[in-house]
Amino acid sequence: MEQFENQNLPSSHEPKPSFIRALNPFAYTIIVLMIIFFLYQMIGGAMAFLGGATDLDKNVSMMRIILSFSQFMLILAPTLFFTRLQTDEVKKHLRLRMPKFPILLLSILGIILLQPPLQSYLHLQEKILDSIPFIQDTLKQMKDFFDLLETSTMKIVKAYSVTEFLVVVFVIGLTPSICEEFLFRGFVLKNFEKVTKPSTAIFFSAFIFGMYHFQPFNIVPLVALGGYLGFVVYCSNSVLTGVACHFVNNFLAAFYVYKFGKDEIDTPKISSSQETDLLITLAVSLILFGSIVFLIDKFKTKEKVIE
Repeated sequence: MEQFENQNLPSSHEPKPSFIRALNPFAYTIIVLMIIFFLYQMIGGAMAFLGGATDLDKNVSMMRIILSFSQFMLILAPTLFFTRLQTDEVKKHLRLRMPKFPILLLSILGIILLQPPLQSYLHLQEKILDSIPFIQDTLKQMKDFFDLLETSTMKIVKAYSVTEFLVVVFVIGLTPSICEEFLFRGFVLKNFEKVTKPSTAIFFSAFIFGMYHFQPFNIVPLVALGGYLGFVVYCSNSVLTGVACHFVNNFLAAFYVYKFGKDEIDTPKISSSQETDLLITLAVSLILFGSIVFLIDKFKTKEKVIE
C-alpha cells in the first residue's frame, strides 16, 4: 500500500529538456538559419538548374513553380519543423494569431508610406556612388553581376496578361510573404527576444533578413524593411501582420513592373527641380510614416494594458 502511494506522489525532479531545447536560443537560431540557407540555395538551386534556369525565356513558368515550391518546402517547412523541435507551443512561438484590425490597418498604411523614403535612399546612394571615381571600376563589375541576376528575376516577375500577373502575385507576393515572415519575424525574432531586448532582437533579425537576400546594393532598404516588419509583428503580437505588410510591399513592386515595366521603377536620373519635388515628397512621407509608427506603438501599449 505504501509503495502504491509513493508511486502517485509527484516527482521532485523535473525531466531534463532535450539537447535541442537546452540550447541557447541564439545559437539554435544561427544553426537553423545555416541549415535552411543550405537547403534553399543548394537544393533549390539544383532544382532550378534542372528545371531549365539557364533558358528562362522558354522555362519561365516552370521556374515560377520551382520558386514557390522551394520556398514552401525548403524555407517554411523546415521553419515549422525546427520550431516544433524547440517548443510544443508552436503557434505561440511563431505568434500565429489574428492581429487587431486597427493595428493591422496602420501597419499596411505604414508599409505604403515607407516606399518613397526607400526609393529616395536608392537614388541618393546611386548619386553618391557615382561621385566616387576611384571605386567606379569595382562597382561596375559588381553591378554588372547583380544586374545579370536581376534580369533573370525580372523574367519571372514580368507578366503579359491579367492571368499571368495573378500567378506572379502568388509567386512573388504571397509565397515569400508567408515563408519569409514565418522564418524571420516568427522563428528568428522570437528566439532573439529570449536573449536580448526587443529593439535589439528586431534589428538583428532585420539585418539577417537583409543579408539573406544577397543584394548588397539594396542592403539598407532591406534592413529597413525588415526592421519595420519586425516592429509591427512585435507590436501586434502577430506574424500575420508581417505577412500582410510583406505581401503589400511585394505586390506593389510586381504591379509597377506589370503596369510600367522595369525601366520605370529603376532609380532614374532626375533634374534639380525634380530633386526638390523628391525632397518634399520624402519629407511628407517621413512625417506621415513617423506618425503611423507612433500610433502603432500606442496601440501596442493599450493592448498590453488591456490584457
